[in-house]
Amino acid sequence: MRTESELRALVNLLADEDEKIAAVAWSELQMAGDRAVPLLTDATGDADPLRRERAVRLLSERSVSEAEERWRRFATRPERLIDLEEGCILLAEVTGEAVDGKAIQDRLDVISGMVRAHMPGAGGLGALTEVLFDNLGFRGGDFAEPESHLLPGVLWRRSGIPISLATVFLLVARRLDLPVAGVAMPGHYLTRYETVEGPVFIDCYTRGRLYEQGALVGLLEGHGLKFTDSYLAPCTDRFTLFRMMNNLERCWRDLEEDGLADRVARWRSYLGLERNR
Repeated sequence: MRTESELRALVNLLADEDEKIAAVAWSELQMAGDRAVPLLTDATGDADPLRRERAVRLLSERSVSEAEERWRRFATRPERLIDLEEGCILLAEVTGEAVDGKAIQDRLDVISGMVRAHMPGAGGLGALTEVLFDNLGFRGGDFAEPESHLLPGVLWRRSGIPISLATVFLLVARRLDLPVAGVAMPGHYLTRYETVEGPVFIDCYTRGRLYEQGALVGLLEGHGLKFTDSYLAPCTDRFTLFRMMNNLERCWRDLEEDGLADRVARWRSYLGLERNR
């Protein structure tokens, strides 16, 4: 085990003129694990720009590696233990940035409180759509922006793609025990609200536009798809996360961020649904 003075010397060697020596120092600091973190953190303020940059990269790689392990443990759980909210918070770490999970949960709690206050007059579905789309202004965003795909960006910017907006809708509804589920319809993710007359389908991308099943059957058949009940059936949280990651990978490929695209594809593989791509 390296002593603290040895670790400090390795941090200094990150900026060595000999790239081979710098590479060895990098590898040794990686293997040192938690013990190297305080010294690397100090080095992020170093006067030497090369040492500073490499310390930042080392810490970032360590953070991403730890995030991937947390995701792997989550994604390989049995189906009944896969939770959409927890998954979305963990998935947001795929960028390498720190994620404040408590702030996300607190924000969802506030929104659910607002919906609850509207429910006596508007009912569950009416309160959800009124608060999210009319009062708070959640709206369709740009598919080309990674922030539109991940829960923190959607909550703070109040815009997203269909599946990420639907996720906010779902997570708020679950806090209120409302009968809402996700629907992974081909080409467009919806939510469904169960009523005594049958399910109503909500398009969160178009500010809560409502559809009955017959209209969606016609829409699907108009696109050349032979309708089956599975198209409008509730889907699992695992599959919602899987589809979310498909979209995010495509976004990063289009932006030529292949490193991030490869990372999210690797994370997605832990869900065990690759045959459904």
